[in-house]
Amino acid sequence: MYAIIDEEVPVAIDPYSGIVAEMDPGKVAVNLAAIVDKIDRLEDIASDLFKSLDPMTTPLVSYPSREGIYLNLGRVTNFVYGFMAGLLIAALIILATGVEL
Repeated sequence: MYAIIDEEVPVAIDPYSGIVAEMDPGKVAVNLAAIVDKIDRLEDIASDLFKSLDPMTTPLVSYPSREGIYLNLGRVTNFVYGFMAGLLIAALIILATGVEL
């Protein structure tokens, strides 16, 4: 399989190896529209991932008026991690002092 670079000039590229060579006139042109759509979707996802670094943005697939959701989720996550760390430290102190319950 190869992709046609230009139909007027008989040149094609092998997408797996990146080799550009003369095209065989007996081959059929490949429709890359489906691949381009998937690449556009992947670019949208990558852009959404990059924008998620700002806590005041909204995710790509979210309901309207959800600005700041990353900030709220970060607060909840930090609260849960702090609570778990506090419980662990309290349990270690109880075990170290030998307090009987």
